[in-house]
Amino acid sequence: MKRAFTLLALLAGVGLIFFGYQYFSPAPAAPRAEMQSSAEIPAGAIVVTLSKDGYSPDTLSVKVGDTVAFRSVAGELFWPASNLHPSHLVYPEFDPQEPVQSNDVWSFTFTKPGEWKYHDHLAPYYTGVITVTE
Repeated sequence: MKRAFTLLALLAGVGLIFFGYQYFSPAPAAPRAEMQSSAEIPAGAIVVTLSKDGYSPDTLSVKVGDTVAFRSVAGELFWPASNLHPSHLVYPEFDPQEPVQSNDVWSFTFTKPGEWKYHDHLAPYYTGVITVTE
C-alpha cells in the first residue's frame, strides 16, 4: 500500500511539473511590428483614430497589402492589438508589443485576409474590426 501511494505521489508530482512548464512557459515572441516614431502618417495609409469615444472608424474594410495607421487624440498612451485580450494571439503580428505615445503613429500593413477584431490593450473596452480581402 505504501509503495502504491509513493508511486501515485511521484506520478502526480511529474504531472504537476509538466503542467507548470506548459502553463508558465513564455510564448514565443511574435515578429515585432514597425513602430512609427513620429506623428507622420505613412503615404496612402488608412487612418484609424482613437478618442475618448473609441476607435473611429471602428469597422473598416481594406485589401491585403493596405496599411492602417493608428493614432490617438485622447492624450494618453494607446496600444492597438489583435484579439484576444491580453494575449493578442489571433493575429500576433498585429501588435506593436508596447504602448504607443499619444502623439505617435503606429502603422501596420495587413498581409492576411480575414476579419480581424482588435482592441486597445490599455483600455480593452475600445474595440474595432478590420476586414481584409484579397
